[in-house]
Amino acid sequence: MLPFLCSGLATGCFGQDAEPALSEGRQLAMQHCASCHRFTEPDLLPKKSWEFLLTYMGFFLGVVDYRYLDGSTERTMDVITAREEFVRAANLMPEQPLLTEDQWRSLREYYISNAPFDPIPQEPKPDPVEDSDLFRVRKAQYRSEAAITSLVHIDEKNGFLLVHDSGEERLTVLDRDLDFHDRHPAPGVFLVQALARDNELYLLNIGDLFASEIGQSFGELHIARLLGAVYIDLKILLDGLHRPAHFKLADLDRDGQEELLVSNFGDYTGNLSVYEREEKTGNFLPEPRILSAEPGIVKSETHDFNGDGFQDIVALMSAARENVSIFLNQGDGSFTRHIVIEGHPSFGYTGLVLGDFNGDDKMDLITLNGDNGDSDPYNTLKRDQGIRIYLNRGDLQFVETYFYPMYGVYGAELEDFDLDGDLDIAAIAFHPDFNPDKPENFVFLEQTGPLVFLPKTHPATYSGRWLTIDSGDLDGDGDKDIVLGAAYSPVGMMENHEDKFLQMVEEGPPLIFLENQSREGNDGVME
Repeated sequence: MLPFLCSGLATGCFGQDAEPALSEGRQLAMQHCASCHRFTEPDLLPKKSWEFLLTYMGFFLGVVDYRYLDGSTERTMDVITAREEFVRAANLMPEQPLLTEDQWRSLREYYISNAPFDPIPQEPKPDPVEDSDLFRVRKAQYRSEAAITSLVHIDEKNGFLLVHDSGEERLTVLDRDLDFHDRHPAPGVFLVQALARDNELYLLNIGDLFASEIGQSFGELHIARLLGAVYIDLKILLDGLHRPAHFKLADLDRDGQEELLVSNFGDYTGNLSVYEREEKTGNFLPEPRILSAEPGIVKSETHDFNGDGFQDIVALMSAARENVSIFLNQGDGSFTRHIVIEGHPSFGYTGLVLGDFNGDDKMDLITLNGDNGDSDPYNTLKRDQGIRIYLNRGDLQFVETYFYPMYGVYGAELEDFDLDGDLDIAAIAFHPDFNPDKPENFVFLEQTGPLVFLPKTHPATYSGRWLTIDSGDLDGDGDKDIVLGAAYSPVGMMENHEDKFLQMVEEGPPLIFLENQSREGNDGVME
């Protein structure tokens, strides 16, 4: 899953609150764009971030006012002017300001005067323990200069590791021994997801990785055939997708054929779409059914949440009204939406995983929020970013029962990695706190008791900036390995961490393969 730089505040509204005593600035913040998302408290960001963010939000109110960013670096000004161009290109800037100059000053002053000077820190937690025993690093016959690894995928059945670099626009296939097997040039293609099905391989091309082509629908779903350990006959199943971040195949109508569920992250527009199949040919129909026309759909999964025999859809939405929604399948082709979890607009949702953590046969939800591309270019640390487990209490009621604070968390895998009978979590951060010499950019949460986790990390992971993660039994020995893919993008690093970024570009690995040591060979003997 990749949220691709923008999420929570990208549509720029201020929300609504119910407190009776309001300052003028607070009233104005509640008045404008009240339908977009929850009210944003000033203490969520420090003053410097609010100065940038409010300038950005002003574009959606028809206000172009750079005075508050006087003295900012050239890089910061480049970012804010680019955002102005994006808002204009998306036709989201009103022709006339929606408030007066005095009102705009009052609104800004409300946030700036009430915001802290420094970010409020996260709640205390134990430091991750360095552990090189459970996973060992295996060398791969793979190289990439200044990697932008947008896809890593373990194909367990065929024994392949797929790696796509969106900078070099190339798909590489490694074998079980991590030796080079095949390479496929992919000009103009930016792969973000792969799904292996027997001798078929589905590949999702986001089309516009860094949202540089606002409003354009260059995304595609590809399929290739595996013949004699070589992928051939690559063709496009669907095109015209709007920066799709994820797809899912599922039989939603119980007719024996799988429909296609696409999470079009988009930019300022996007949607959650279902593509049905043509009865005679089995091909996907070109016109989808739109379940939600909101932008920022990060991921969608399917599960029968109400036990009626039909697969429902759970979707993670990260733009403006950040939420987790369940679309109950009515069995007649229609769905009823229920918002089950909602965050504030700078939450920055980045990932969703399903799993039964307490063995009650109810599917629980794991959410990640760690996107830092939505407020400013400073990689501002946000106290509520991290990993949350919501237990399913039935009737679409989900209760947060575990929180692991983690700056910039971007992806996670859920498996019984240590083979002790419960679920563990492996997670990466693309926007960690870069200040420490050993940033927390990979964590392994080992479940040692019911919803009790011991955080661990691997020292080999400190040198990378991890964008993608996958798990699977590549070597066929019965335990799940982990692969991390790096992307050396300057986003969030050039203002305060330029030296560290340049060092990462020079020294950082394009990927790391962590081979699970829970079993020796295939005999099932524990180490």
